[in-house]
Parts: sequence; C-alpha cells; structure tokens
Amino acid sequence: MSENNRLVHFGIGAFHRGHQAFYLKLLNEQLPEADRWYYTDVNLRDDTRRIPDALKQQQGLYHFKRIAPDGTAQYIEIDSIDRVEDASADPSVIERIFNDSAVKALTITVTEAGYYLTDSDDLNLAKLEVSHDITVIRQGNGQPKTLYGYLALALLTRQSMASGAITVATCDNLRDNGKRLEKAFGQFIEAAELSDLSNWMSDNVTFPCSMVDRITPVPPANLSQEIKRELGVDDACPIMGEDFEQWVIEDKFATDFPPLEKVGVTFTNKVHAFEEAKIRILNGGHFLLSYVGALRGYQTYDENVRDANLNEWLKQYHQNEVIPTIYDRPFDLEEYRAIIISRFSNAYIADSIERIAMDSISKFPQFILPTVKLNLERDYIPTAAMRLIAHWYCFLALNISGRFAFNYKDPYLAVAEGWMEQTDPIDAFLQDPDVWQGLNQRYPFFGESLAIQIKQTLDEYEERYP
Repeated sequence: MSENNRLVHFGIGAFHRGHQAFYLKLLNEQLPEADRWYYTDVNLRDDTRRIPDALKQQQGLYHFKRIAPDGTAQYIEIDSIDRVEDASADPSVIERIFNDSAVKALTITVTEAGYYLTDSDDLNLAKLEVSHDITVIRQGNGQPKTLYGYLALALLTRQSMASGAITVATCDNLRDNGKRLEKAFGQFIEAAELSDLSNWMSDNVTFPCSMVDRITPVPPANLSQEIKRELGVDDACPIMGEDFEQWVIEDKFATDFPPLEKVGVTFTNKVHAFEEAKIRILNGGHFLLSYVGALRGYQTYDENVRDANLNEWLKQYHQNEVIPTIYDRPFDLEEYRAIIISRFSNAYIADSIERIAMDSISKFPQFILPTVKLNLERDYIPTAAMRLIAHWYCFLALNISGRFAFNYKDPYLAVAEGWMEQTDPIDAFLQDPDVWQGLNQRYPFFGESLAIQIKQTLDEYEERYP
C-alpha cells in the first residue's frame, strides 16, 4: 500500500470500479508518483465478499473492458485501488482505515433502498436494520448492517484525530444525494445520542452532491477468459462498461480532494441541473422501458431500443413529458437524449434488463414521479408515462402471482405483495403513500385514468401469461 493521499470507498461494485477508480487511474497517469491518489475499498456486506476477496488476491489490480457502440474495445488495467478490506466480518477494520491522516475523503455508492428514507426524506428509524445499528453505535459494540452504522464508526474515528476533517461524497442516482445523506445521517446520530459527533461534524465534514454516469453491466462469465486470451494475464474479477463516463460533483470539500478536473470531472455549485437531466432522461427511461421489455421476453436493454415500437414510446416520453419539464438546462437536452439512445442501443454492452429492473419500488419516486407531477402541474396529461407505468404495475402483478417468471430482486417487494393481497390491488397501488406521495389525491382524474390504463394493459397480457 502506498503512502500517498487516499480515498476510501464503501462498497466494491462494478460501477465504482468502472467510474471513480477509473477516473483516479486517469488522474494518476498525469501526476508524479508523490502526488498520486489511491483508493482503499471496503466491503460492507457478507453476501458480496466474492469480488472483494478476488480483488484482494490481486492487490487491487483488475482490467476494465471499455466498449464503444461499434464494438471497439479497450482493455485498461486499473491500478488505483491498492488496499481492499472486508468490514462485514470485522468492523474494527473501519477504525484502522480511517485513523490515517492521509485519508481525505470517503466515496459511497449505494442503491436507493440503502438510504432507508421515508417519503419525507427522513431516516426510517422503524426499519429493523436501522434500529439495530443505532443500538450498535450507542453501545459501542456489534456488527453494523447499514451505511449509517459504518459511517458512524468512520466519523467517530475521525473525530478523535487532530486533523480528521473529511469529505463524504455520495456517487449514486439519488437526487440531491449529499444533502439527503447529511440529513438522514444527522437523524441517525441524534437517535444514537452522539451530540458531540454532531457538533464536530458541523466544522469538519462536508457532504457534496454529485451526478455520476456510466453503464457498467454485470460482466459475462467468460470475461476472465477473454482477458487471458487478449492480454495473456489472469484476472478473476474484470469488469466491462461503455465508453461514456461523466462525473459532476459539488465544489464543497472539507479538505484536500484529488484534482479530477484534469481528467474531465466537473466541479460546480449547480449539480442539481446536471442531476435532474440525467436522472429523469436516462434513469427514468431505463426504468420504465425495462418492464415492457421484460414482459415482451427481451433479455438485454438494447433489444428494447431496437424494437421500433418501444423506441417510439421512449421518444414520446422524453420529448413530450420529460424534456419540456426540465427548466434548468445545463446542456442541449435533445442532443443529450440522442447520446443516451445511442448508449442504450450498444449491443456489445448487452446490459441486462434483470439488472435495470431491480429495486423498482424505491426507484419510482426518484426517477418517474417528478416527471408525472410536473406535467400535471402544467395541465398536461402524461399519456406516455401512464402507458409505461401501467406496464410496471403489470410486471409486478404477474411476477408476484407466478404467471410471469423473472428473477426480480427488491428489498421492498413485500410492499407490492401487500397491494396484490387487497380486494382492489390497483387502487391499493394508486393510494400507496410512499410511491405516490399524495399525487393521486391532488389529481384524482390522473389516478382514475391510470387505473383504466392498467386494466387495459393487464388484458393485453392475459393470453400471453394466463
């Protein structure tokens, strides 16, 4: 492990290794050795140890297959991670990692569900995992289960240091991610009765918002063999991704941060504008079309885009309902949409619909609801969104009933199962406060119209999924 300035990352997924670690590798190529930055990557979950274990065996080295839409590929060795640890087996690792003045920032990538937020953006203290971690931190003993527990351990360590100031940078698709994490974590430490930590954080910790983008699908099983064939090296944990990357981060750092602007990262005080465009055009389109493709039997997202019918649905959704309701535009949105469609059509990436479709219940309020709300506020009925939302409901209903087989993963699946157990499942869905946040009460005609669309869509699939 080097003695250079360091970043720490919580979670060792393919996206992190194809995004933040990739950018750091590019930066290090431009810097003298003494000025370079390196990552310590930390696994937090016992069910995700396989890749961290393999990465540790390789001293953090792995290969990234970066693929253009025409199939042109680069094989890039990533060497910016030089320490890999597993806190899921031993939480004391956190203290050892963060008790180091060379560590300047923590980056985090979690799913929407990993924030455990209510519809008012408060921390859901009733969740068993959250209450467990509050007890662990309050008692100073035990194994955390959530981001909040591990973050508390990290910041308690920093608090004890003479120069412990640190940046906590979220790198995921949650809108206003830094602000929301700061608020929720503040509620966590209040519940854990850590007032001294709260006071220290106000002067020593920042939570910048960020927008990140790169499609990094689950790598195919034969990628290791391909790396061996092409490069003549063994790699048990390579990754693959598209040749597009973007990172926009709020210029709000507690201490030193790597000069990533040298390699194309945007530092700005207006992250929200970039974030809104990306989440609603890219993530929203990804989300809604994935369930239609799944019901039509497609396996990868590029199949959706090559279906002229679905491509037109997505175009209507983008051009009629999303772009007209994005009012703060950091770039040409129609040009951005065209780039996204090109990215979605990359058959060489072959991003699985199974990956995109997961965790839908926590994603919907982030990716789709703002577009629906803004259209209703301008007295425009979002018919394209309604058609696609109806397919999402049908996907869940048919999967839960056993009529449609799909490997769907969602920690909030019990919520959808609860809808289906009601006398009127569609009404239960439309009245769910966490999903709709009162929208159908404010605009009852929309809920009524959507209910009709859902029933019609269910009828369309009646023969295919009897």
